[in-house]
Amino acid sequence: MTSAEVAISALEPAVDDLHPPRSLIRRVAAYGLSRGATESLLALRSVLLAAMLGPAAFGIWALMRLSTRYAFLAAIGVYRGLELELLQGNTEAHRVRKDEAAATALGFILLVGGGLSLLAVLAIPLVPEPRYRMVLAGFAAANLFEMVYGYAMVWTRVRSGLKRFAIMETSTAALHVVFAAGLAWVYGLAGAFAGLALANLVAIAVTARWVDFRPGLSLEPLRRLFHVGVPVTMTNCVGILLGTADRWVVAAWGGPTLLGYYALAASVTSGAVSLSFVIRTVVFRQVYGAAFSVGAAKALKSHLERSLLPYARLLPPLLGLVSLAVGPVVVLAMPRYLDAIAPARIFLLIGAASGLVSLAAIGALAAGRQRSLPLYAGGALILTAGLSILALVSGAGLEGVAGAALVGQLFYAAAVLRLVVRETGAPAVNRFVLITLLPLTWCAAAVAITGKLVPGNSLRSAALGLVLYLILILPLASGWRTEFRRLRD
Repeated sequence: MTSAEVAISALEPAVDDLHPPRSLIRRVAAYGLSRGATESLLALRSVLLAAMLGPAAFGIWALMRLSTRYAFLAAIGVYRGLELELLQGNTEAHRVRKDEAAATALGFILLVGGGLSLLAVLAIPLVPEPRYRMVLAGFAAANLFEMVYGYAMVWTRVRSGLKRFAIMETSTAALHVVFAAGLAWVYGLAGAFAGLALANLVAIAVTARWVDFRPGLSLEPLRRLFHVGVPVTMTNCVGILLGTADRWVVAAWGGPTLLGYYALAASVTSGAVSLSFVIRTVVFRQVYGAAFSVGAAKALKSHLERSLLPYARLLPPLLGLVSLAVGPVVVLAMPRYLDAIAPARIFLLIGAASGLVSLAAIGALAAGRQRSLPLYAGGALILTAGLSILALVSGAGLEGVAGAALVGQLFYAAAVLRLVVRETGAPAVNRFVLITLLPLTWCAAAVAITGKLVPGNSLRSAALGLVLYLILILPLASGWRTEFRRLRD
C-alpha cells in the first residue's frame, strides 16, 4: 500500500470483521437522504434554467459548466491530496503537517483559480462570437469561488464530520436554486452566472466558522499533495474527458442549441451517479482500512459482494422504470425540449454505468492499482468519441450519441471491474464481470425495445410501455432477493 492509503487506514479501528455493525442500506440511507435532496435541488436548478433561458442560452450555460469542471484539473489533484493529508493522526507533529498542507492547498488553489479567471477576463475582448464571450465571462465569475468552495468542502468532510458536510451540501444546493434561478429570471443568462458565483460565495462565508482559510505556499507540503494528487488527476482528467466527450462532439456539430437539448438529457444522470457517490462516501474508509488490516484481496471481495453487486443488480431496473416517465413529464412541463426525451432515457442508465466505475475504482485504489485507470479511461474515451461522431454522421441523432456514451462507460466499467476482480484472486474473472454488467445491458436493451414497440410520449403509451418493460426484465428478478438480503446484513 502507498503512504496515502496507510494514512487513511490509520484512522480505522482494527478490522477483525469486514462486516460493519450497521447494514450498508442503513448507512447509505442515513447520508443518501441528504445527498438525494442535494441532487434534487441541483436538478431543479437545471430544469428551471432550461425553462427560463431556452435551449440556446441553456447550451451556453452547459458550456460554462463544462469549462469549470476542467478548471478543477488545473489544481493538479490537491483536493485529493489534501483529503488524505487531513486524515493524519492527532499528534502535535501531525497537526502541524495538516495545517501546512491545508494552507498550501488553499494558496495553490487561489493562485491557479485566480489565474484562470484572470485569463478568461483578458480573453473576452479577443473572442468575436458574443455567445462565447458569455461563456468566458461566466467562467471568470464562477470559477475561483467554486474552487475555493471545493477546498472548504474537503476540509468539512474530513475534519468536521459527514453530518455537517451533508448539511452544507444541501444548503448550498438550495442557494444555487434561489440565486441562480432567481437572478436568471430577472437578468437572463448573466444573472444565472452571477447567481452561481454568489451561492458559492455565501457557502464559503458560512464555512469560515470552522474551516481554516489562511493561505500559504510551501514546497514540501505541495510535494506531498502532488505525490497523491498527480496520478489521481491523470485519471480524473481522462475520466472527465470520457464523461463529456459526447457533449463536446454535440456542441461542435450542432452548436449551443443542440447542446442545450443534450445537456438537459444528460442532467438526469445525476441521480444514479449520486447514489454511487453516497455509497463511496460511506464505504471508502472501511475498504481502505480493511485492505491495510486484512489484505487487499479480502477487502475487495467484501466490497464487491456487499456494495458493488447490489448496486449493479438493483439500480438499473429501477432506472429503466423511471425512464418511461421522461416522455410525459417533458411533454407536460417543458415542451420546447422534446428532442431531449430519447437521449434522457439512455442517460439514466449511463449514470448507473458511471456509478459502477466509481465504486469499482475504490477497489483499484485500495489495491494500489490506480495507475491502470487512465489507460482504461483513455480507451473508453476514444471509443465514445468515435461512436458519437459516427452517430451524428449516420443520422442517429442525439439518441445515437447517448448510446455511444453508454457503450463507452460500459467498456470502462468492464475494464476496471476486471482489474479489481483479478486482485481478489477469484477464478472466472470474465464471468464475474459479465454477470455484474448483465442487468445494466439487459435493462438498456429493454428500454430501447420498449421505445420502439410503444412509441409516443403520452400517458397511455407510458403505461403500455411500463407493462412491456416489466415483462422484459422478469428474467432478472431471481437475483433481487439475494441482493436485498446482502444490503440488510
